[in-house]
Amino acid sequence: MAPSTCFEFPLLKDEVTTIVQDAVLSSLEGKAYDQAKVNDWINTITASCIDDLKRLCQNFKYIATCSIKQKKGGGLDVESACYWDEKSDGACFVTWENSSMQVVISIYGIAI
Repeated sequence: MAPSTCFEFPLLKDEVTTIVQDAVLSSLEGKAYDQAKVNDWINTITASCIDDLKRLCQNFKYIATCSIKQKKGGGLDVESACYWDEKSDGACFVTWENSSMQVVISIYGIAI
């Protein structure tokens, strides 16, 4: 990432989205929901995201959250709002699903 753009999280969103998608796919692709493994999956996904985001740009404090829900016919509606410097700070939300689970990952980047 070019130093001139590494201070504005909104300009990193495409790369952040790719990082998150890669983390989810490497952890969950081809797997069925298993309650006993959910905590490990969440820890693996969020740790992978944070590690890769730090390599992308160290000018931010990153926060990663992950929710994994078993698909049983019910919906999942997630909303989030933050107040910050819109030019330098930002958030990225990625959803992923397969036949047995839905996943929502939120990444927040706060300029330091």
